[in-house]
Amino acid sequence: MDGVTYVRELRARTGPLPLILSGACALLLRGEAVLLQRRRDTGGWGTPGGLCEPGESLEDTLRREVHEETGLSVLDPLLFTVVSGAGTFVRLPNGDEFYQVSAAYVVRRWEGVPRPDGTEGSELAFWPLDALPDGLGPVDRAALARLRVCVGMS
Repeated sequence: MDGVTYVRELRARTGPLPLILSGACALLLRGEAVLLQRRRDTGGWGTPGGLCEPGESLEDTLRREVHEETGLSVLDPLLFTVVSGAGTFVRLPNGDEFYQVSAAYVVRRWEGVPRPDGTEGSELAFWPLDALPDGLGPVDRAALARLRVCVGMS
C-alpha cells in the first residue's frame, strides 16, 4: 500500500482529527547551498521528501522520495536530526490536521541531474544557506536552521 492510499484510508476512519505522520527529507548540499523544490500545492519552497509508506524505513523513504521528486539517486545519506513536536502542526485547506515526525538527512553525494517531477514540484534550485526563501514549511525551517548552526551561520 502506498503512502497516499494509507493516509486516505486513515482519513476515512478518523476524519480531520490530528494524525502523527512520519517521514524524511533531504538536505542535498552543494557547498553551502541546499537543493529546494518549488511545491506545486503551495507555491512555496521546501526540501525534497515525504511520508513513509507502511513498513518502509526512514532511509528508504528518503531515497524513494528524493528520486521521485528530483530524479536523483542518493548516495551515503547521513541522519542529521529529527524534527517533531507542536511546531510541526499543519492544517490543510481541506481541514485535515497532522503533526510531523521527520528525519532530516544531509546528502552530499548523489547520482543524476536534478529535474523537477512536475507533479509535486515545478522547479528545483540550489539556495545559499544564508539566503533561504520565505515560506518554508515547519520541518524544513527547523532542519535548515539547525544546519545553519552546525555550519556556523547562526
